[in-house]
Amino acid sequence: MERKNREIQYDYLRVIAVIAIIMVHSIPAQAANDTQQLFSAVLMPVLLSFVGIYFMLSGLFILDHGTENILAFYKNRFCTIVIPFGIYTGIYYYYYNVYLGQEKLGFFPHIKAWLFGWLTETTPMAPHMWFMYVILGLYLCAPFLSRMLKAMTDQELRIFLVMILIIQTLFVYLQPLGFLPGEFFQYMIFKGWLIYFVLGYALRRLYQNTSYFPFLAAGLAGFALTMIQKFFTPAFTPGIHDLAPTMIAMASAVFLFFERYGTVSIPVFTNPCGLISRHSYGMYLIHYLVLGQFSAAIIEKTWIRHFYVPKIICLTALTFFISLVIAWLLDETVLKLLKRIPKLIWKRGNDR
Repeated sequence: MERKNREIQYDYLRVIAVIAIIMVHSIPAQAANDTQQLFSAVLMPVLLSFVGIYFMLSGLFILDHGTENILAFYKNRFCTIVIPFGIYTGIYYYYYNVYLGQEKLGFFPHIKAWLFGWLTETTPMAPHMWFMYVILGLYLCAPFLSRMLKAMTDQELRIFLVMILIIQTLFVYLQPLGFLPGEFFQYMIFKGWLIYFVLGYALRRLYQNTSYFPFLAAGLAGFALTMIQKFFTPAFTPGIHDLAPTMIAMASAVFLFFERYGTVSIPVFTNPCGLISRHSYGMYLIHYLVLGQFSAAIIEKTWIRHFYVPKIICLTALTFFISLVIAWLLDETVLKLLKRIPKLIWKRGNDR
């Protein structure tokens, strides 16, 4: 998602989002004591809000422009999204099924198994890849969704946002209590992660220049309600993360904070953030392998392993920098070459 005139606030957001997602996966699943449990409970909602922000950034750029030529849009997404996705799933497959694998297969059976795993979301040891299948589904409908949203007046868009947010809230809180039939939500078109995708576009269009305070208050209230759920109603925590209205409020508050106040360009930060932002996609794809197989092995050999918070910080930092190096190397070599191949094929086809 390159832009000739980079808007630094979105580079800042992408960098923080990459760090947040790596840290989510660096936090142990089980806490050893109440202090660790409290730390995890408080930090996790803040970190996970950046999953929604990832979708918001995608929706912001794609729904706003770049979808006028539908065929060109799909060709561009194939080169920038699908090809890297395939290569990185290939790395996971090779590492776990070939390098560490016990079963000896020929070249073509491995290719078939990798392709099957890629298409069916069963690539070994890559649970974070769910994100990519959602993104691909959203991109498939993005040109048509963009036309629909742009045809709306601002008032119509506000009504649309209110409607989908109310429906999502009812689904999160009423269905677990048995007050909402499944069919009610089943046939809703605008639901799930699509809400964040639309929010990225809608928040910038509607609220870029309005008062930030209501969104700050909503974000803080969302965080407070999440904490109440975790500590006072632990038996009833439906949708506490991801698609809960509390999480949507937090993600929106963070997004609009950077939209409003994140435009300050400081060269010592701006240039590195621009570099990291350009390679953030590859960093997201490779970080899980780096964290599980390299960073964790290194940290476990040091004294840091005995300290909960320092261990999380060091795992996050080490994984971040290794992932950046790998993503940079792949983006500037193999992937740059592979992206040219379909472009050359399409160019020759157009010249005939």
